[in-house]
This record gives sequence, structure tokens and C-alpha cells, in this order.
Amino acid sequence: MTASELARLVGGTLAGPDRSFSGVGPLERAGPTEAAYAVGQVPDDCGAAVLIVREAVPRRSCVVVADPKAAFCKLLGELFPEHDGFVVKPRGLPRNPSDPTWVESSVHPSAHVDPSARVGLGVVIHPGCYVGAFCEIGDGTVLFPHVVLYPGTAVGSNCRIHAGAVLGADGFSYEPGPQGPVKVPQVGRVIVEDDVEIGPNTVIDRAFLEQTRIGRGVKIDALVMVGHNCVVRQGTVIAAQAGLAGSVDVGPGSQLGGQAGVSDHTTLGAGVRVGAQAGVGRDLPAGAAVLSLPGLPARVARKVWAQWIRLGKDPG
Repeated sequence: MTASELARLVGGTLAGPDRSFSGVGPLERAGPTEAAYAVGQVPDDCGAAVLIVREAVPRRSCVVVADPKAAFCKLLGELFPEHDGFVVKPRGLPRNPSDPTWVESSVHPSAHVDPSARVGLGVVIHPGCYVGAFCEIGDGTVLFPHVVLYPGTAVGSNCRIHAGAVLGADGFSYEPGPQGPVKVPQVGRVIVEDDVEIGPNTVIDRAFLEQTRIGRGVKIDALVMVGHNCVVRQGTVIAAQAGLAGSVDVGPGSQLGGQAGVSDHTTLGAGVRVGAQAGVGRDLPAGAAVLSLPGLPARVARKVWAQWIRLGKDPG
């Protein structure tokens, strides 16, 4: 690719000579055949052939854009299309079947897709996946190996569900009975809207009666637990090992750090930020930020615990 072609790809402006490149690299170590991006100053000894920058650098081949990292990500998507050994993920999704570039879905022979499931255009279903009865998968979505969609699960367009994720398993709900816990049937479903990414081995439980819903553009890391009846609204980001108990409502644009936990029937307002390992047991207003205690030496922690116990005692 040449710098001028890159400029057209990312909607930027070429400044300096029009050089070619064949790969990408980090700014500090990029070589003479690679492109790199910079959000700040470019080191004098940078060896990159082409730079993606906010402001042109004299005597360098530059593509000038407002957001260099976003442009670099677009370049990466162009240079490194996903491939799983049998199909490259399509970029265009023409909807007219008479078009010679019509994109059919691609299902690996080892995957199971129930005949009643609805699969859109350009969908890629990797080895070992299970798609149950009456599931829906929108155009351009990718299910990586061993993803499980329980019956009735709906996934929107352009989603990425990574290996081992399970969507639509029963919610964890039991009532006490004379012979022990009695399972409460879970007859709802999971709805995942467009442009969602769900990390490996994440679990999203089906609702008790209605829907567990993941909003448009939500990004969920690996090993996250989303309990039944939860609503995670548009643009929220949840880091690895976080957990939402049942019936949690997470406002749009919120951020939950790694191993954060939210108790059941809790509402988080828009743009809430929950730090790593923090526990949330009450509703939080929009824009609130909560942090966990840092790790303490064992001797100090024991003294803190002793003070906590005293605070809970009746002064009388």
C-alpha cells in the first residue's frame, strides 16, 4: 500500500512524499517498510516509512487525520482480515442475491445450527459452535469456536462472540423447599443488539420471564458473568471477571473494572465508573465513580477489620 492509498482509506490528507509500505509497527520500532501512528510528538529517530499523525512532520511521508489511532485501527482491519482456515470475514454485505458478490453465511461442518434458526448474510460460525432452536443471528456477526447460543437467543448485526461464550443458559434462581432448593424455571431469553463484542468464556443468562438485554455497542471482556434480567445499555464497557447479579440495570456509557461486582436489583446511572474489585450494593446516580480499597499488608488489614467491627457495635 502507498501513503496516498492509505489517505483515501482513512479519509486523511497526504503530506510529504508518497511512499509505500508493506506492514505496520509501533512508533518506537517501526522499520523502513512499515507504517506507524503517533498521537503526540514523533521521535527524531523514528524509522517508519509512513506516519499517521495529527500534524505533518517535515520531510516525512504523513497521513494527517484528526484521530491517528482510529485511522491506524482501520488500516489494521484492511491489512489483517480475520481468517479461520475456511473463510475470510467479508467486509461488504450486498443484499441482492442476483449480485455476483452476494455473501452467504459460512458455517463450519462441526458446528450445529438448528434448522429453525435465522442466520443473516456474511455470518461466520466457527468449529464446535451450537446455535439452538429459533435463534437469530444478524448480518456480519462472527461466532468464534465453541460459542453456545441457547434456544431463543437473538444476536444482532456485526457482533463478535468469542470462543466459549454461553448466551441464554438458565438464570440462577431457586426457592427454598422442604427437600432443599427448588429450581425456578427460566423462560425468558437473551437479546444482544448490534455491534456488540463478547469475550471468551463470558456467560449471559436468559431472563426469568422477559429479556436479558445487551445494548448496542457494548463491549464485554473475558470471563464476565451477566445474570438473568440484566439490562446493559448502549456503549458500556465491562472488563474481565466482573459480575452482574440478577436484574441489574447498567446505564449507557458506563465502565466496570476487572472483578467489579454489582448486587441484584441495582441500578447504575449513565456514565457510572466502577473501579477494579469494587463491590456495588446500592443504586448509583449518573456519573458516579466508586473505587475498591487497595490491597493492604495483612497486619494492617486485621487492624482495619477490628475497627470496622467496633463501628457496628451498639454504643450502649
